[in-house]
Amino acid sequence: MFRRRRLAKSLREYDRQPAAEFLFERRPYEVRCADRKPGRREIDEGQTRAVLVAGNQAPYLLTRLDELRLSRADVPVLTVTADPSNCVAVAGSSRPDWSLRFCAQGEGETEDDARKRLQQISMARAGGTVLLRGPHLLSSDPTHMSRGYLVVDAPADAPVVIHASYAAVQIRDVMGPVRIAATHGRTTILNTTGQVDAIAMVVDFAGSGGRVTLSAEAEINMKLSALRFEGKLLAWAQRSVRTLVPPGFLTPFRAIVSRRQDFVCRAEFCSRVTQEKKAICAISHRRGTAASHLKPPCTFARNRRLL
Repeated sequence: MFRRRRLAKSLREYDRQPAAEFLFERRPYEVRCADRKPGRREIDEGQTRAVLVAGNQAPYLLTRLDELRLSRADVPVLTVTADPSNCVAVAGSSRPDWSLRFCAQGEGETEDDARKRLQQISMARAGGTVLLRGPHLLSSDPTHMSRGYLVVDAPADAPVVIHASYAAVQIRDVMGPVRIAATHGRTTILNTTGQVDAIAMVVDFAGSGGRVTLSAEAEINMKLSALRFEGKLLAWAQRSVRTLVPPGFLTPFRAIVSRRQDFVCRAEFCSRVTQEKKAICAISHRRGTAASHLKPPCTFARNRRLL
């Protein structure tokens, strides 16, 4: 009983913390396909380099790099489906076509074990759909010993659809429509300006505009980088919805929480936040009387809203 109480208290304290800045850092999307064998240095793209190896790391790691080039005429909309043990990263660019690099990895105590697990990871194409295959979660072989990493350089204005129930998804610098279903994974969306519809276990979002709908079974972390969010934003989570805003934030918003104390505000405009008289606790912020009759472009719902 006391353990449950301590756990519940820890969760409440965690839910009230602001979103961490490092969640929105732009890191390079790299595909490092490097074999590892005992007594040999790690080899990556024709270069030799020394690496540190964790004590619990399998001695053998075998890799395979697959690449695809798809024309925009043949694939106007790219759809990616990913089995567990795969990760997907998409970066918008000025290129006119799709460039896909997929690194399959298999680990093992012996080279034969690593090769067997490497064979369980593959990439295939069927029309405009790319399939990332991997072992089932209930397979007898440990799924973490077989992994796949897909990096897509995409036309910035092209639509992207990703189905990856148990995979991590990252996407950035895309202007076209984006659809992501990663119900039991983490999704990171940075600097998108078009229509975004994402559902995941955890969603990290940073941007300044677009038509955005976010849904999370756990939490949502957001960073709104402009004083005014250009478009519409709806964020719903079972637990926390945390948001970082810049000084002088001007965008009206509406937060829906179960209880008034679940709304935690640390921003400069906190004194101007008002509570609506409804059964559900709805808290609004509108800057100036001119916007008081308008529906706020940003809505955050369910349990907690933190600024």
